[in-house]
Amino acid sequence: MQKPGERTQVNQALTGINGVIAFILEVAMLVAFFFWGFRSFPAPWGVLLGILVPLVVVVLWSYLMAPKAKRRLSWPAQPLLALLLFVLAGLGLIVVKLTLPGVILMVLAVLNAALSFYLHRGSGTQQQPQVGKAKPEQHIQRDVQPGDDSAALPPEPNS
Repeated sequence: MQKPGERTQVNQALTGINGVIAFILEVAMLVAFFFWGFRSFPAPWGVLLGILVPLVVVVLWSYLMAPKAKRRLSWPAQPLLALLLFVLAGLGLIVVKLTLPGVILMVLAVLNAALSFYLHRGSGTQQQPQVGKAKPEQHIQRDVQPGDDSAALPPEPNS
């Protein structure tokens, strides 16, 4: 039987491994989109697509999926969109006759997504707030009129 501390250490190790896999996938995705654009079309369109497609993906990624993005997609949309982009990049490699790298990219993408879902499920972040339990940062504010006895609140101390 695993001790609670062991489970945490395993999850921390898996989280680190998954982060490394995700970084490798992100870089490989950009390279794959470049190769797809560059090798799928004749010059100058191939060069243009080879530069523009990865650029559009970088902008999309930084706007919707980066850890500090203001409009970051919520769970599970973020890992599913990442999986879709990684698989499309892998298919792009297969289209330009780079089959083995394309298959490796897609297998790593599925592994990354599966590990993300496993770690998210095990982290307990899916818990719903309990009824009647407010979070500490939530405060109930209510205007009380003189003579209103419906709110039997103690007076606030003067600061």
